[in-house]
Amino acid sequence: MIGVLLFYAFYPLTWFLFRRPSEALKRSVPQSVNGTTVWDGDTFTLRSIQSETIMQDQSGEMKKDMKNDAAAQTTDMQTTVEEDIMHDNQNEKEISTSSGDNVDGILKILTLDGSMEKTNCPEQNRSKTENRKEMLQASDADTSKSPDECWDDYIVTTGNPLLSNSQTFLKIDEQHDAQTGWHFPVGPGLAQEVFCPQWSFPAASYYTTVEPTVPFEVMWRVWEDVDADSESVLTPITIKTASLDFTVMSYNILAQDLLELNQHLYAHCPLEVLQWSYRCNLLLKEIEKWAPDILCLQEVQENHYHEHLHPVLSQRGYICVYQRRTGTKTDGCAVCYQSSRFAEAAVSKLEFFRPETGLLDRHNVGVVLLLRPLVTTEAEVKEAGPPLCVANTHLLFNPRRGDVKLAQLAIMLAEIDAVIKSCKARGEHCNVVFCGDFNSIPHLPLYQFITTGELSYQRMPTWMVSGQEDLSYKPSYHRLFAPLWPSSLGISDTCQYTTDINKTRSQNSGTRGYSHEFMLQLRFCPAACVRPENLVLIPGVTDIKPGCAHNFSLRFRDCLKHQVDLESVYKHVLPGSGFPEVTTLHSEGGTTVDYIFYSPKRPLTKKQRAYKTSGGKGLKLVGSLSLLSEDLLWSLNGLPNHIFPSDHLSLVARFQLELDDA
Repeated sequence: MIGVLLFYAFYPLTWFLFRRPSEALKRSVPQSVNGTTVWDGDTFTLRSIQSETIMQDQSGEMKKDMKNDAAAQTTDMQTTVEEDIMHDNQNEKEISTSSGDNVDGILKILTLDGSMEKTNCPEQNRSKTENRKEMLQASDADTSKSPDECWDDYIVTTGNPLLSNSQTFLKIDEQHDAQTGWHFPVGPGLAQEVFCPQWSFPAASYYTTVEPTVPFEVMWRVWEDVDADSESVLTPITIKTASLDFTVMSYNILAQDLLELNQHLYAHCPLEVLQWSYRCNLLLKEIEKWAPDILCLQEVQENHYHEHLHPVLSQRGYICVYQRRTGTKTDGCAVCYQSSRFAEAAVSKLEFFRPETGLLDRHNVGVVLLLRPLVTTEAEVKEAGPPLCVANTHLLFNPRRGDVKLAQLAIMLAEIDAVIKSCKARGEHCNVVFCGDFNSIPHLPLYQFITTGELSYQRMPTWMVSGQEDLSYKPSYHRLFAPLWPSSLGISDTCQYTTDINKTRSQNSGTRGYSHEFMLQLRFCPAACVRPENLVLIPGVTDIKPGCAHNFSLRFRDCLKHQVDLESVYKHVLPGSGFPEVTTLHSEGGTTVDYIFYSPKRPLTKKQRAYKTSGGKGLKLVGSLSLLSEDLLWSLNGLPNHIFPSDHLSLVARFQLELDDA
């Protein structure tokens, strides 16, 4: 770049300093006619950084000078040659003392030099005069046309040569977009010319030009397949059976009403990414991209569900079940499934608001569906394979109310257990997929309770259940004691209904009816084990005392249990880096609170291997969509952004379900 600047700055000066008044030089000097340079019969347009009006004036002066020169040629040849030599010497002195920055002076010198091109032969001079007249007429006819080539070696700058040349490059680049190249004089006496193609002059900026790119696609949320080798070691399959692969997506889409009520959590986001119209478009594109067979959504605003989401999802072949939160909240949970892959067998919409208990006073909900896989054989669609229980919920957010979260979770597990028992009564094994926003950190009590099926909670601080906040610095806080919830809830400490749900739901609210199974559970409750004072002693009847021979258990123990075998799809740590995975992020930080739990296919026992069983019952995890770290999400300006429409990331997993041989 510096070399180009120096070339354009000092080239005119050196050209006039070292030129010699020889015949070859005289023949090589171009003549200016109407703004057009004449060089051995060829015409090229002179271009400069002056305005068009100045160039037109200079072109008029050149025409007059050329006409005077043509008239002078026929009168006195020898006198003109001597005058030209004197002009030559005078021009060399002027150029040697000046900076070479006067454009008008150089153009005048070029016009005077044109008079040197004379010979002693009158016929040659006459023919040259006629040629010049023809060139002049041709140039007058083509003045309105833009030339394709130019002579940039006559461009002279004024003032600071470096700054002027840089400005000249910018102007030339703007004016000569339609040109094909430039001609430069080279060789001895500059008698030859060379053609250079058009240059791409750089702009006066330190930053490179931003080229238009294709729409950005998120490629770093990659699909991760489960290692097939490790799976084959755990569950060897000796008999090939038909299977069905299906995809599940769990997504908290951030209700717009909740966003507007908590704007301080999204102060880092541009305003356009917080608009529902913008977020809804990205949300539907993301669902279309991964095309899940089962879709579990949380924080679905009711009006947006009916006006925007449900119509589009219905066109894509989904059947949706929606449950709005009770109270004044406008959002809820939705479960959608592809009608071509599953058929609905049962639906349960759960409301966690139970004012009679005194504990469950929060307006959260859940949805439990029982689906049956569909298989197409010879243009016939029929149900095949074991049923699938799909549950979706959004537990309470309050980090200090772990007791409420455990009670809400117990309602969901009791309903799932009831669905499993109903399938077991028909001789079917029911697989489970449990999705939702659980508002709990991985590997803490609530998470451990789901994955291990047991939790000892006695005297546990309520904030420790979910682990969202560390409140150990406080001098006092609430603790958990048995029983966690009253018996009026109808759920035992094993997260099972204590009454026959089907019978109690069919009874009228004004009657008090109890099943035989419920009454039997009261035989050895703590109150029944206390002998009344006035009880008549009857041998063999009232003299029996509870002993170890009887399986007497307390109605509610200090240890919660459930019978649903569940495992998390995600391991909550990014492979390789060891950084924790993040499913949600806002201005107060990021963490993992969203999960997809499923009933896994366990390794075969010795007895099953002895009988050559084809494999354990359950779902096989095929793959999942990778999550991101908090640092990477902050590099994208947090959540939501122009790529992810919610403050949560979507969770996507693919399972394999073995179908019945029939």
